[in-house]
Amino acid sequence: MPEMYVRDHFVYFQDTMKSSSHTILFLHGVGGSHYMFRDQWARLKGTARLIIPDLPGHARSGGTPLETISQAVGWLADFVKELGLKKFILAGHSMGGAIAIEAALKEMPGIEALIIISSGAKLKVDPEIVQGITERFNDFAPEFVDRMLSSETSADLREDVLQGFLSTRLETHLADFRMCNGFDRMDRIGVIRLPTLIINGTEDGLIPQKYGEYLATNIPGAVLKIMHGTGHLPVLERPVELGAVITAFLHSLDL
Repeated sequence: MPEMYVRDHFVYFQDTMKSSSHTILFLHGVGGSHYMFRDQWARLKGTARLIIPDLPGHARSGGTPLETISQAVGWLADFVKELGLKKFILAGHSMGGAIAIEAALKEMPGIEALIIISSGAKLKVDPEIVQGITERFNDFAPEFVDRMLSSETSADLREDVLQGFLSTRLETHLADFRMCNGFDRMDRIGVIRLPTLIINGTEDGLIPQKYGEYLATNIPGAVLKIMHGTGHLPVLERPVELGAVITAFLHSLDL
């Protein structure tokens, strides 16, 4: 993988580095990493150029987690500049979706479309989640994973998500949740004028389906895809269906 430093800190990222008519820049959610998009990496790298960073203070990237969504957008702008990207589709999952929304509202140069997965215009965090993670991190982890995933999720995937959650430092989770809790753009979301794909699961215990419906209602021309029997992680729970939805969206941009 290529090496890069942004603001004097090492950034780990995946990049197919293959010329394509479209480039998708994926942003992970709370406590996540590039690994969250492993199925998209495998399925979409022949369809578009894919770039997937670990955000500061996450997984293999250096630095410390950012404090606000606005700060994350500032970092993202520097990352994009270092890459030399002129145009790209910004795709974000959960917290990453909030960063993508904020980047669009700030009119970051180069964004040609948005893909918002399991996110919303406001990401208020349930205080019970913060309390559970803070006071009994290891014991609370399975409960949190149960809130994320649908009842149909396989035991193997459930265990994989659990181990990923436990491998992230407590301080990183808490910083990310503070970032989400401070995000609220419900009064401005209608300003966005970019082609937008919104994806939500019917069994998401963190981001209710109505969050996606609100985005679709208020962003002109937005396309909403509801995935039935899917929780907070359609990127892992329904990778084949998600890949088909994203591919169809890319084709719509070429019309």
